Amino acid sequence: MAVFKKKRIWIYILFIIVTTVIIGFIIVLKLNRNILIGTWETSDGLRRYTFDENTLTVSSNINSYSEFYGYSFDKNTLILQKNYGVEYYTVSINGSEIAIASADSDSPEILHRVV
Repeated sequence: MAVFKKKRIWIYILFIIVTTVIIGFIIVLKLNRNILIGTWETSDGLRRYTFDENTLTVSSNINSYSEFYGYSFDKNTLILQKNYGVEYYTVSINGSEIAIASADSDSPEILHRVV
């Protein structure tokens, strides 16, 4: 009987270790994911920003206009590539909203996630 109890303890320890490693791996993957992916809307509801893996679509809710951009996101810098050049924006994340600001603008654009 004592032999089975020792094996059972090792099985429990192995189960805890494997479970901890799997949960840690999932958490690391979630933290390294691009937080911007999804659909965001401005606080005034006029524009909608849709982020994919490497493209951004900005569309207007008033008229049927859309613009496509290539983008990359590194920590708190959003780099947009347009036809004529590259623009840099600072992104700050405050809970369920993000603020996108550039050196050219007076106030940041506040975006809320669309569910």
